[in-house]
Amino acid sequence: MPEEQAGKRPEAREPLLDQCAVCGLCGEPCRYAHTAPGEPARYYCRSDCQPAVPAAELEARVGRAVMERLCTPAGLARMAAAEQLLRRLGHELPEPVPRSAAHAVRQWDLVLDEASRRSAVRESLLSVALSPSRDRPEAVRLFYAWRRPPVRLFDLE
Repeated sequence: MPEEQAGKRPEAREPLLDQCAVCGLCGEPCRYAHTAPGEPARYYCRSDCQPAVPAAELEARVGRAVMERLCTPAGLARMAAAEQLLRRLGHELPEPVPRSAAHAVRQWDLVLDEASRRSAVRESLLSVALSPSRDRPEAVRLFYAWRRPPVRLFDLE
């Protein structure tokens, strides 16, 4: 049975970090796979030079970094003002605008769909290098290569 069929869950999806997760030791792209049916997905170095990283943990850490980079205090204040204006005009947003970077991260976790998450990652991140921690080999350090200076959400002048 091919590797991609052996580990597929019924809700198989395109990896969030496809084409941007790389090994911080050898530079090889990381692949997304399941170790066995029913097991959680992981990102692996293609040359197997470091341990695999749980996909959910890695994607959550990258999502947090992306949202914190995109949601500045000034941008968040403008989003809140826009939300108030829309309410006065009789329009309700399906979700409240984030009030802080932490709130934006919670929305990443609970509200944003996969397509929105993938778009935010691809628009802001060239790559993320995964490197084992020197102090704790089971921990992974992340090094981000951002596409450009942050295009702050709703920071339009």
